[in-house]
This record gives sequence, structure tokens and C-alpha cells, in this order.
Amino acid sequence: MGDPCGIGPEIILTSLNAPSIRKLAHYVIIGSEGVFDPTARELGLPVSYQMIPHAPGGDTKYPVSLLSIGDIHPALMKQKRATAEGGELSVQCVIRGINLAMSGHIDALVTAPICKAAVHLGGYGYPGHTEMLQIFSGAKQVVMLMVGGKLRVAFATTHIALKDVPQAITVENILETITITDNHLKQYFGIKKPRIAVCGLNPHAGEEGIFGDEERKVIIPAIEKAKKKGIECGGPFSADTVYNKALKGIYDVVVAIYHDQGAIPLKFHAFETGVNITLGIPFIRTSPDHGTAYDIAGKGIADPHSMMEAIKMAVKMVKHNRG
Repeated sequence: MGDPCGIGPEIILTSLNAPSIRKLAHYVIIGSEGVFDPTARELGLPVSYQMIPHAPGGDTKYPVSLLSIGDIHPALMKQKRATAEGGELSVQCVIRGINLAMSGHIDALVTAPICKAAVHLGGYGYPGHTEMLQIFSGAKQVVMLMVGGKLRVAFATTHIALKDVPQAITVENILETITITDNHLKQYFGIKKPRIAVCGLNPHAGEEGIFGDEERKVIIPAIEKAKKKGIECGGPFSADTVYNKALKGIYDVVVAIYHDQGAIPLKFHAFETGVNITLGIPFIRTSPDHGTAYDIAGKGIADPHSMMEAIKMAVKMVKHNRG
């Protein structure tokens, strides 16, 4: 359910109220009954669900179930800000979701927004969902993939300071990002031969070393190794031109070297419908591409379309994975 003080609970309920979403799958809401019941009443979202105490069974005929975890005081929930209690509860929901996915009790996990400040107040040091998913799934490396409109963007690094990016990228980490992206576009998106564009780190992809040598020392060797593995990839390309080529259909995905290099064009292109996907873990995970939006939480005006797209994307990925 994400942070109980944010818009997560209401966009979940709004999405599940939509007939087009409700018919796609059986749903298990992982969250607190003390959060969803008052949210549904206050916003007039009459989603009915059956309560389940443990892992969902495969034979349930009820369209929506609620696996209730913990609770939060109603007064705290109404504050609509980062709280230790909200951070603690949101982390416990994520961990339960990962466990259900790892054990095969659910086919895919869709996570609502969490707040990093609340997570830290709750006593956890996770920078975000991606890092939690890697730790609790035991994955060697994960790749954040954002999808929206006509763009797909994979990230070589995610939630780190810009000054730390040059030291964080290595030939191995860029190669692994390309490889994981290639494998999962085949597995989950049905693209037989993904065409991958890799960004440079520096302006104009370094301009032959004038603006930096990370392209020559790290990115180009990784691309060459990927090509030797049979992966169709090119670059490094200047980030100020490559997204236009991707929008024209020349590439299936762009590999961005750092967070804003990929997130800005994706969100500019598809702010309300963007989906965040985690690749490299042994199950399907998607999420809306936005935050907790405390400022509008509880007002009934939060746009559910990114959550709806995340649900639809998860269903599509499950179908492609099953072949």
C-alpha cells in the first residue's frame, strides 16, 4: 500500500474501482485494514474485499482480498507527512510482498509510493524500493526500468549523488545493466532482438575525451563486450539527442548512466502514465512513477492513471513470461 499517509491507499482503491482494471486479475492488497476502511469511507470508494490472514490461495474466487498488516493511529494518518510509524508500516508491507512473490503465492508485485524520509524515520536505511527488492530477493544486480508512452529507459545507477556517479560505473556494471535489460525485454516484453542505445556520461558523450574519459575507459568497452555476446546495442550517444531517436522507434530502450539523465525525459514524455519496473529480481515488480504526494493525500484528487498503468504492465509481463 506504500506510505499510509500518502496517496497510495486511495489510488489503489480508485484503480480497483475501475472495471477495466478489476477484470484483469485477482488482487491481494497488502496493507492495513485500519488504513483502507477509513480511506474507502471518506473518499466514497466502495471497494469490497475479503480478509485473509496469511498467504493467498490459488483457488480464491473473490476479486479482491486484503492481507492486513499492522496498524497506524488515525490521527497520524491524517497528518499527511513523513512519520516513523508510516515508514515502518510501508517497509513491512514491501517485505511481505517480496516474500509472497518469492514463494510463488502471487504472480506479480505492484508497489505504491513510499517516502524515503519516512523509511529513515522508521529506522531503516534503504534508499528506495529498488534497493529493498535487491536485498530481500538476493539478486546480484538489479536494473530500474522506466516505461511510459513510447519510451523505455534503463538505469546504470539509481539513487546516488551525482558526484558519486563516475566512481560508481564500471565496465562490469554497465555490461550487466545492458545484459539484464536485453534478457528481460525478451522475457517480459516479447521483443525478440532488443535494440539498445547507451548514453554517455559527459556532454556530447565526452567529445572524443575533451569533456571526460569515462566513455573511453568504461562505457565503450562495456558496449563492445555486450556486442560480442550477441546483444544489439550502440553508443555511447549524447543524451540530448538519443531520446528523440528512441521516440522515432530506432531503439527499443535507452540505458541512462545516472538518474536524472533518464528520469527527466521519461517523465516529461509520460508524467501521468509512467511505470517503474525492477529487472534482475526473480519475480515481476512494477510501481507508479511518482511519489507519496502528501500535499494532496486524502482529498480524493490524486490521479490513479500511473497506478493503473503499473497494474496493466504487471499483467502484460506475467502473460509474456508464461509464453
